Amino acid sequence: MTTTDRSELAAPALPQCPSADGIAAGVRFGRESAAVACDAALERIAATEPAVRAWCHLDPTEAAARAQAIDAAGARGLLAGVPVAVKDIIDTVDQPTENGTPLDEGRRPSADATVVSRLRAAGALILGKAVTTELACGAANATRNPHALSRTPGGSSSGSAATVAAGGVPLALGTQTAGSVVRPAAFCGVWGMKPSFGTIPRTGVTRLSRTLDHVGVLAGSVQDVALGIDAISGDDGLDQASAGRAPTRLAAALALPLGRPRLAFIKQPAWEEVEPGAAAALEAAAAACGAAPLTLGSPFDDAAAVHLGIMRREIAHALAPWYERGAADLSDTIRAHIEAGRKIDTDGYLALLDAADAMRRAFEHEMRPFDAALTPAAPGAAPEGLAFTGSRFQTMLWTMLGVPAVNVPVLSVDDLPLGLQVVGRYGADATTLRAAAWCAGRLQEAGE
Repeated sequence: MTTTDRSELAAPALPQCPSADGIAAGVRFGRESAAVACDAALERIAATEPAVRAWCHLDPTEAAARAQAIDAAGARGLLAGVPVAVKDIIDTVDQPTENGTPLDEGRRPSADATVVSRLRAAGALILGKAVTTELACGAANATRNPHALSRTPGGSSSGSAATVAAGGVPLALGTQTAGSVVRPAAFCGVWGMKPSFGTIPRTGVTRLSRTLDHVGVLAGSVQDVALGIDAISGDDGLDQASAGRAPTRLAAALALPLGRPRLAFIKQPAWEEVEPGAAAALEAAAAACGAAPLTLGSPFDDAAAVHLGIMRREIAHALAPWYERGAADLSDTIRAHIEAGRKIDTDGYLALLDAADAMRRAFEHEMRPFDAALTPAAPGAAPEGLAFTGSRFQTMLWTMLGVPAVNVPVLSVDDLPLGLQVVGRYGADATTLRAAAWCAGRLQEAGE
């Protein structure tokens, strides 16, 4: 990546992207075609991609041919004709999946990931592959925040968040092991949801952590988040974490009238890192939404260390093949995770899993009086620079608990997006997303 003077990093004008819901309805009823939606998406991307750099594989000729095939088949699915970006750790049989590392340059999977197969079955157009940080947990790549090109878009779902924010596509797939859906959604000012653990099967997604990995969706609206998750959720018979899980019906849940939810406001696990301007905005939002303060008890004191220990032990196992065939080609961050993880013995690892289980039980108990809780998605706006993708301390607890987490993109600080995270009880994805939608409406009304 060439160095560019900060004075040249003016954010481009961001085109308006139509909703996934609107595109699909147009295609189903014959008012539009997948080919037209594809051409429009490629035009929007061309306007911003030289500056934003959200895509690692995007071939307009191939995309147009796939769109024409969708039209020829007469797509009638939930996402008929909708252009979608897929994070580059999610396998696509017709496009490279290179995991953000030169060790996988040119890699062509032999099969689609389950989520990709389901997108295609719903009529979606897999437009191309979005940039990920190295193996979704290492060094950042070249993607920039569309709202401020000198700032990070977050990671590891960098390209997925950035292209949605830049108006390229209405919907993108990401993954989260610590904060990699919610944090980039927060920094880029888009909706993002990590549903309950196991809601979306991970078959065909490069594994980092058996017990922490989630697939999530980033989109321009809460309705599009719901449509995306509905299309790809449910047991696939291959990922044990999804065994017995029915597909979600989030779009139907959002269509019902939104009643005022019972909300908590949780400052843990790391309120001390929240910047003053962000803290004031988050406290004002909690007050406007009528959220009651909730302090989590002692089981959560070591949450960050427990999450990091589990993640590192499991990364050491999952990424061993990359380490063995090219440790020198991996970043210091990846090597540090693997080497630290290898030092955690069996007893230590099992103790960490026990501690995580204790926190899951405690959180379920603490949340009994509430439908959802408000909490920061990040300490503030996106940090300056591209090497650091931002603190994960505001998101890792909720990832470890496996509970649904949503970024609500309605706040700002210093004219940049500020993330408000809504979390809920495990399995209560519809209730959590409805609470997030209600909060968005309430805060927009309060700001008028």
